[in-house]
Amino acid sequence: MIGLAEGEIMRGLSGWRSVRLVMLLVLVALSACKTDLYTQLQEREANEMLALLEDNGVAAIRVVAKDGTSTIQVDEKLLAFSINLLNAKGLPRQSFKNLGEIFQGSGLIASPTEERARYVYALSEELSRTISDIDGVFSVRVHVVLPHNDLVRAGATPSSASVFIRHDAKTNVAALLPKIKMLVADSIEGLSYDKVEVVLVPVERSAHEQRPDPTAVLPQASTPLPAPILATVTGFAAAVFAVACYLLVSVATRRRKQSTGVSKVEGRRDASAVEAIRKRMPAIGRG
Repeated sequence: MIGLAEGEIMRGLSGWRSVRLVMLLVLVALSACKTDLYTQLQEREANEMLALLEDNGVAAIRVVAKDGTSTIQVDEKLLAFSINLLNAKGLPRQSFKNLGEIFQGSGLIASPTEERARYVYALSEELSRTISDIDGVFSVRVHVVLPHNDLVRAGATPSSASVFIRHDAKTNVAALLPKIKMLVADSIEGLSYDKVEVVLVPVERSAHEQRPDPTAVLPQASTPLPAPILATVTGFAAAVFAVACYLLVSVATRRRKQSTGVSKVEGRRDASAVEAIRKRMPAIGRG
């Protein structure tokens, strides 16, 4: 009886190992074709990129790291398509340092020249960040010139600033030009409106670049195009999942049958033992 129980346990463990192996194959099948598109993304930007990809037929997933940043993963065959799609929308956006990051205490005493350079750089970064929030703007660079004027000398050199904006040609950024110049002039001490120059560079994108067809990256053949990659992977995963369910049912059914067989054997053994005792009782009485 102990041997039968041990055999049942071993067969059950073997069945569960098979099930775990099948489930592992499912996970591998679902993730093997995925590759990292962008990493170290903030949650808001990652969700925006994820929504844009899914709206254009790209099956993407967002993986959150321990530090709170996100990674966008897509099918390896759709990597180039996804990059072009996001670039057409100016994603991911430029990253800018703020004043707190630039003036972090380094434990060393900075020279006046170094402090001035940091200040100018911080102004440029803050202004670039603000202007980049305008809809349709892809990239921004702001160059600030703050001359070191001597208060004793007359005829001080005025401050100046130059702004480079690369934007979508379909966005009328030129209509905001006066406001952009006013924003820069009012953000820098001693800078006048007429000393701010703005260069606008519109970027023309064809309809194919704005919304390309994901099936264009699939293998071409003389026969009709195969089903999308996502449907193929989903179908394979469903088939493997069905096999896993079948194995689970088979293991459970076999265990029930084995349990029933063991119970019957034990019942027959008990009946035989009782019958043997009954047969021996008359002999004992006669003795």
